[in-house]
Amino acid sequence: MTSYVPRRLRHALARFKVVRDLQELGRRMRRKSVRVVQRSRYDNIYHCCTQKTATQWIRAIFTDPIAYRYTGLDVLPYPHLGLRFAHFDSPFPRRTFAATLPIDYPTYLSIPKPERYKTFFILRDPRDIVVSWYFSAKYSHLPFGPIPGLRGDLENLDLREGLRYMIDKLEDWGSFWAQRSWMEVTEDRENIKIYRYEDLASDNRSFLQQLFDYLDIAMPEKDFTVLYKRHTFEKHSRGRKQGEEDPYSHYRKGMAGDWKTHFDRSTMAYFRQVTDDLLEVLGYQE
Repeated sequence: MTSYVPRRLRHALARFKVVRDLQELGRRMRRKSVRVVQRSRYDNIYHCCTQKTATQWIRAIFTDPIAYRYTGLDVLPYPHLGLRFAHFDSPFPRRTFAATLPIDYPTYLSIPKPERYKTFFILRDPRDIVVSWYFSAKYSHLPFGPIPGLRGDLENLDLREGLRYMIDKLEDWGSFWAQRSWMEVTEDRENIKIYRYEDLASDNRSFLQQLFDYLDIAMPEKDFTVLYKRHTFEKHSRGRKQGEEDPYSHYRKGMAGDWKTHFDRSTMAYFRQVTDDLLEVLGYQE
């Protein structure tokens, strides 16, 4: 059953979509007016992930005109929940950065690919993903897709119950399986690299430089610095420093290990019951 959305909220969402579409059109026009000085050697770059792994930050970086100047790649974000529900019947357009692909490894292998491409996957402690989903679904995420239903349910649950609820949802969606599957990469190893969110959170700039090195994106230090400073946590959170929490912001906290604040013994036991040895497989042993 579709959740009821009040008329005022429907109008607000419609206005948001118009604004978002105009902003995207503006970004595309600005990019097209930018002289490309270096084109990526790859026809496609695939940014694979699960949700809550700094996906919007990475998308913002590669949507920036400076990144376009040194890649010539248009950003094509995946707009759906993905995970167990993702499928691809045709290739991505050439000369695109396929952003925010929440998919498992077998689904990735099914994507028809050009001769020249690169892929990276962002891994994150699944307990932090549970906590991030809890706060996002309850407070900050725009109410479309599964969010209205999640929000309505979470409003009637306390923190412990709400975290268990999100553990069950992530299991149903295939988020935990997706993470597990990327630990079993056997094909195409030379074109796939796995990064950890924890490294991104501890040093955004160093992470971005390593990612650019892997993708063979070379730009002058001056341009790299401008690009990085445009997309710091403080810029996107409207002035908050990394670690300062606002549960109503999409950029809530920007830190790793927040699960330790919110998981109690019973929540940890339930997480173990649902995910079995996932922490060991991913390298997040207690």
